[in-house]
Amino acid sequence: MLQAERQGVKADEAVSNAVSNAVSLEERIAAFMAAFSVDDVESWEHQNGVPRSVMDRLGRQGLLGAMISKDYGGLEQSAFQYGVLCSEIAQMSMSLLSMLTVHSMASEGIRQWGTDEQRAHWLPQLASGALHGAFALTETAFGSEATGLETRLTPTSEGYHLNGEKQWISYAQCADVFLVFAQSGDTSTESLACLIPASSPGLSIEPVDDMMGFKASHLGQLHFNDCLVTPDRILGKAGMGIPYIASSVLDLGRLSIAWGCVGAMAALIADSVDYSSQRQQFGQPIAEHQLIQRMLANMITQYKASHALCTRAAQLRDASDPRAVMETTVAKYFASTASVAAVNDALQIHGARGFSKSAGRIERFYRDLKVTEIIEGSSEMQQIMIAQNGAGEFRRLGKNYRRKLQAHS
Repeated sequence: MLQAERQGVKADEAVSNAVSNAVSLEERIAAFMAAFSVDDVESWEHQNGVPRSVMDRLGRQGLLGAMISKDYGGLEQSAFQYGVLCSEIAQMSMSLLSMLTVHSMASEGIRQWGTDEQRAHWLPQLASGALHGAFALTETAFGSEATGLETRLTPTSEGYHLNGEKQWISYAQCADVFLVFAQSGDTSTESLACLIPASSPGLSIEPVDDMMGFKASHLGQLHFNDCLVTPDRILGKAGMGIPYIASSVLDLGRLSIAWGCVGAMAALIADSVDYSSQRQQFGQPIAEHQLIQRMLANMITQYKASHALCTRAAQLRDASDPRAVMETTVAKYFASTASVAAVNDALQIHGARGFSKSAGRIERFYRDLKVTEIIEGSSEMQQIMIAQNGAGEFRRLGKNYRRKLQAHS
């Protein structure tokens, strides 16, 4: 019993230390983001892109190497600390969060699946911000169904020729290297992952502007025409592209977006509490009205539940617990859905002003947060994954319950 208590204390201390480290990181990020005003962020929206100088500044702070080992110049943060980073950046700009997300996904693919030579070549440059990475999976003919790849790698004497298109690629217009997935055989299960520098001959990039949300995320389409892929640019082995590499990288992307939704909700609550305390109706602040209190209560409850789910998912990932995949899916689904509900309430609290850019970030969050129910796996796909993978857990609970009943009958 004493040994179990000691182990429990050690576990609590480990969580406490992680939280303490994350708080100091939070303060560091807050100081970084304080250098930019709401007007700065709005200018990024009008320009359809976060300036390279802002991304480079993140690199100089070491924040682009959040999940990269110190051996390669990264910060080697825990998943929980990375979540805090995503949460803080999202409060300022969801488009900037998108950049951190796809960059981290590309880095994670190399960290997990690259050779020693690939890690040594790419990771230091990605950690410092000398290179910016992006993730390229989605195609015109498929979205959530990743086994329908039409982009194809054809063997040649020098390696492979890559042909096809990728669409809705975040930071396509400014990334230096893409983590690309393509079919490499006669069946849809034969997929490969490869690293394609933006300067590669045969690659052209078409900007996609005027989106409703994530307007500053440099969205674009990639067109490959006999783009040469040498063997040193291939990640993993044949057949590993979708089921192993893409799946593991998307898991990090979902965690990033989920924590971003948590940060957005914190911002929405703060703005709504502040505004409802000042706005007067019928001789009193609208915060005194019960319907406003109901909306604030819903926002706060959804925020706390989302934060708890994201913390659980991050801690399981840090412990290399296989349950982390399921819990990350749950966190992403719940937090993205909750954030959309929260921004609806926040806009309602602000009234007509919330629908105007004069209210600051409310109107922008209203456009941005809807996208979180689509990217890194739509909410509908998350529901399917949760139902399929979660059913077994509750089926076991039911069997255990029936077994106990039989034992006492």
